[in-house]
Amino acid sequence: MPRPMHAHRGLAQASRLEVAYLVMERPGISLAELSEETGLHANTLRDHVRVLIAEGIIRSETERRPTRGRPPAVYFPVRATTDNEMAQRRVDEAKRHGDLLRRIMASEAPELDEDAMHQLDALYEHLDELGLEPDLDEKNLEVALSPCRFHTLVAEHGHAVCRVHEGLIRDVLDRAEGPLEVDRLLPLVTDHQCELLLRLRPADA
Repeated sequence: MPRPMHAHRGLAQASRLEVAYLVMERPGISLAELSEETGLHANTLRDHVRVLIAEGIIRSETERRPTRGRPPAVYFPVRATTDNEMAQRRVDEAKRHGDLLRRIMASEAPELDEDAMHQLDALYEHLDELGLEPDLDEKNLEVALSPCRFHTLVAEHGHAVCRVHEGLIRDVLDRAEGPLEVDRLLPLVTDHQCELLLRLRPADA
């Protein structure tokens, strides 16, 4: 069964990943600026931003200018503080799915509180949609990501790959609202595996 649009399939394409990276690094960037930075034709970029918007990764606004003429669109990353129906629906569905699984499995009570478990639910669903097959160690707050389906991009686009995915992970955890946050993402600790380390937020944060 093919993965749905919201499975972030577009991030497996190097040029689209670069667009997402540039929008994260330069919020408010225009199509003309994206073209200048990437060397891509405007029509190609329009397709890229359309997919990234549909997947809830970036959003567009109309730039306000005091001059006449049609104002250009500018692009921003979708953050946890951004009102985004698709991103919120994914998190809410992940929480419900996690609660259902815990009721069905009737396992021992988790060591983490409900908010933290809901964050892990949202994180697991996000990583699973990416095809990363996450292996969660709830006790040590570690996540093994294997196989990393993006490993072929890391050699040439490593900084962009990790920056985009770490940003998305941070936003998923923040949108799910709880005590967990990203400590660090360790790229390719083996040829095909990355590791994500989480931590509890400081009490005074």
